[in-house]
Amino acid sequence: MDFNLGFYLIDHRLLAVAIVAVLAVASEIGFRLGSRSREAQESFRSLISGTGAAMLGVMGLLLGFTLAMAVSRWDERHDVVVDESNAIGTLWLRAGLLEEPLRGELRDALRQYTDARIALGGSRDDRAALRAERSKSESLHATIWSTVERANELGMSPAILTSLITSANELIDIHELRLASITNFLPAPLMLLQVGVAGVAIGFLAWSFGAIAQGGRTTLLVLALLIGIVLLVIMDINRPQRGRIEVGIDSLERVAETMVVQETKEGTP
Repeated sequence: MDFNLGFYLIDHRLLAVAIVAVLAVASEIGFRLGSRSREAQESFRSLISGTGAAMLGVMGLLLGFTLAMAVSRWDERHDVVVDESNAIGTLWLRAGLLEEPLRGELRDALRQYTDARIALGGSRDDRAALRAERSKSESLHATIWSTVERANELGMSPAILTSLITSANELIDIHELRLASITNFLPAPLMLLQVGVAGVAIGFLAWSFGAIAQGGRTTLLVLALLIGIVLLVIMDINRPQRGRIEVGIDSLERVAETMVVQETKEGTP
């Protein structure tokens, strides 16, 4: 299994607890080493304190950049869902240009396709359900394209046929974009790098507290918790199928509702 995927499949709440534990251990080790160095020269203690402050600055930059990267990926996933909703809605409307039974067959396939895409977003961390909805979607691609090909055989107007082909192509292309967006999470080494930098930074800071004989364990623990919370939020945003911060499928649900409303109106004498 790919390392990034394996890291992604670990429960992020468990990772957050592990990160806080690692930072707490780093602070305790730093504090004890500092306590043993209380007789060190002032210049040396100043050097260690300055290094710790610099490491904290680096950690802050890393957290800021990583959060920005995670939010950017979330925005991309949301935009893909909106684009897919628009593509489905457009093809649904253009299907109305066809004669029966092609119109009914195409719209029926689009209705099933919309349900599959909604289920894809709701599959969460159930990888079996995700694979099932992906397989169903790809099967419906064949049905949709087959209907467009039959419209061509019946000698449809070139303008209508071109619009149908364009919409069907866009719908099929967005399928891969959405699947790619789901797995477009931050590299695991980047997250591990942040934990390492945070551990070193807190270790230096704890050394400074210990060297000047000040009890700062509570302060260091609070700092470790804050860093853990920030990393938890980043990992939550980074996990579109697992985290509490979801991308949402409201656009697809609205398209499904529009289909029902339009069919009801068309069925009304």
